Amino acid sequence: MPRQLRSSRFRFSFGAGWTRALVATVVAASACIVMPACIRRPVSIEQPTTKISFETVVPQPAIDKIDLLVMVDNSGSMADKQRILADAVPDLVEGLLLPKCVDKATRAPTGATSDPTKPDKEMCPVGSEPAFPPITDMHIGVISSSLGGMGSSQCPTADGFQNDDGGRLLARGPNGDVAAAGDLHFLAWYPDVEKNKDKVRHPDPPVPKTKDVGELGKAFRDLIVGVGQRGCGLEAQLESVYRFLVQPDPWTAIDKDGTGRATYGPANQVDVELLRQRAAFLRPDSLVAVIVLTDEDDSSADPLSFQGSGWRFMEQQARHRATQACAADPMSEDCTSCAFASGAPGCSPPLYTDEEDPLNVRFHHMKPRYGVDPQFPISRYVDALTKPRVPLRGHEHDENGSYAPRAGCTNPLFAARLPTDPNDDLCKLPRGPRSSSLVYFALIGGIPNTLIPDAPSSFADASPDGKQLIDWTKVLGRDPARWDETGIDPHMIQSSGPRPGLPPATASDDADPVHGREWTTGGSDLQFACTFDLYGRDENGAAVPIRRECSEADRRARRCDCDGESDLPLCAADNRNVQVRGKAYPTRRQLMVAKELDAQGIVASLCPKQLTEPTADDYGYRPAVRAITSRLERSLVGSCLPRALERQDDAGNVACMVLAMLPDPGPDSDCERFGLKPPSAQLLEQMRDKLRAEEGEESTRHPICAIPQVAVPPGEVCKDASDDIAFCYAEAPKLTLCPHAIAFTKASQKLSFARFTMQCIQQSTQD
Repeated sequence: MPRQLRSSRFRFSFGAGWTRALVATVVAASACIVMPACIRRPVSIEQPTTKISFETVVPQPAIDKIDLLVMVDNSGSMADKQRILADAVPDLVEGLLLPKCVDKATRAPTGATSDPTKPDKEMCPVGSEPAFPPITDMHIGVISSSLGGMGSSQCPTADGFQNDDGGRLLARGPNGDVAAAGDLHFLAWYPDVEKNKDKVRHPDPPVPKTKDVGELGKAFRDLIVGVGQRGCGLEAQLESVYRFLVQPDPWTAIDKDGTGRATYGPANQVDVELLRQRAAFLRPDSLVAVIVLTDEDDSSADPLSFQGSGWRFMEQQARHRATQACAADPMSEDCTSCAFASGAPGCSPPLYTDEEDPLNVRFHHMKPRYGVDPQFPISRYVDALTKPRVPLRGHEHDENGSYAPRAGCTNPLFAARLPTDPNDDLCKLPRGPRSSSLVYFALIGGIPNTLIPDAPSSFADASPDGKQLIDWTKVLGRDPARWDETGIDPHMIQSSGPRPGLPPATASDDADPVHGREWTTGGSDLQFACTFDLYGRDENGAAVPIRRECSEADRRARRCDCDGESDLPLCAADNRNVQVRGKAYPTRRQLMVAKELDAQGIVASLCPKQLTEPTADDYGYRPAVRAITSRLERSLVGSCLPRALERQDDAGNVACMVLAMLPDPGPDSDCERFGLKPPSAQLLEQMRDKLRAEEGEESTRHPICAIPQVAVPPGEVCKDASDDIAFCYAEAPKLTLCPHAIAFTKASQKLSFARFTMQCIQQSTQD
């Protein structure tokens, strides 16, 4: 039979800006050349030569730091959920800091827990080792959902309320400020271990060091509970995260001129305290995990939209109706606001009445109901967590107030250093080593447990890339961006009226196992995505049902939902003034962000499966924590590939080259300090042309070094295969439990601040 040439190409990148390939020159059948991009999908098939390209990002060799940011909704009725999350904190902390010991040969759990304070070989009993390298350097910060009225008169500063936390880190606890958070308001896990003696990789934290896991868990719990539930009802969950992590020049207040047009204020007015907190909290080479805990959808407007009038959507007065065309197709050209189409069908009268348009339900289905959508697009938040460039706040909108970002600044999330002074350059920051594959967004929100697959108990039980196998059509509909809800589960429909296929308000409170039943909202509230029974603990630790008598003061303070008259399924059947259940509304926009982030998005339900058996795997938010930790663990142990690479020689090497761009400018001869050499002059020229076009001249001044390859047999990784900096291809590696992976030697940790790129061009013959 004729011999057929087969070629497989794998590309890896310095970052998102390198996803377009350089011009490649293949000099021999087994030659390799580096071209930036990332491993994802087949690109082309040609005959008689077959070329398959995959794109992915290879992170830096050693991920031994985590920066964990928790956004806790602090609007009314959140206290129950905050306490449940606080109960799950030990699982989250111990899962990351005290990995289980596994048998070295079989990778089966031994039942022991590793002790990261001991030397590497003594962390676990003889014959076993930690499932992944323990984290001994972690920052933990908490922010709230309250950004005030954002130009509107809502959520003013008032005694006893926390209506505007400004997206800053919070140190308040249930009984005063949490001392362990210091004056920068975050916790630092930093035990006395050998790793932390390396002050280049692990400098001393700028807040008090927490060295005991139990103390860390207690302080973390206090931060979560201390957020409270007296915050602004215009929840800005996504914008709070954007403001703290990403906005290069965070504003201090929304200003308005004499005509009511809103601006972010003068360019020199910058939230200095937030800059200071961000620079101390966020390291350039850490894994970043954002956890969002909320029971409601994102409910804030872009205040500068519609020529600076978007803030008006956050006022009490009713808004203009949508034209009749919006009911059939919200994305049609004829769908607009009656404010712009006076006399159009559906615009008589042009305004909703106050009863038809209460502020409490304004932020759902806005385009179908108003003909316009004043909220920031979902792309703002997806880009913020994935793209290397973002706009200054003055470059977010065009002259008409439409969101049209001109992303000319280095994203602080992907910067090598961060400014602390508003007089510093807030835009042109040097790029750091973090890739988007090291940024995770986890939502614990309004979605039934029935729509989320159980979190895997190990890598072996997970999907090949570790992501959740969610049926997004049931969660968000066929095309959420176009408001097409075909195929959506009825519990996920945002509606103030009864939804199809669900028990009506006249049914019993437990007619539906997910949310009880529908209820009579009167148009002033929404139906629930899910509900759950409330439980507390008696003096012996046994679970006891909670029956909360709702006083008038409780209702005014938004601590209770039952009023004695409403038919809410949250209230006791024998006394409608007593609350016995908690609830969550569909958190549509946050779920859209998680969906778009794909493998970097994690979803869990705010409604726990049960609160009666604290030792069970499904207790409280334990499933949510398990989903989060199982995803983070993957990034701590290696870079999994979606399919195999072909061995190109008898030694077992693959035809690949890995390059590292050093963090400091200098000559290419600087590679010699690490025992490395630069690649060919032709390749360097190609790469630097690309860098110059996408990042500017400064990026071309950094040395680029070629990383040598070592071959390892199937089932092994090259962690200890060489005392030099090197990479290897690993098949079915025991350490990562994924079929195919790229791994590095321990010595490669010296390059933890470098940016990496890789490409493989592989050719083999087949009879």
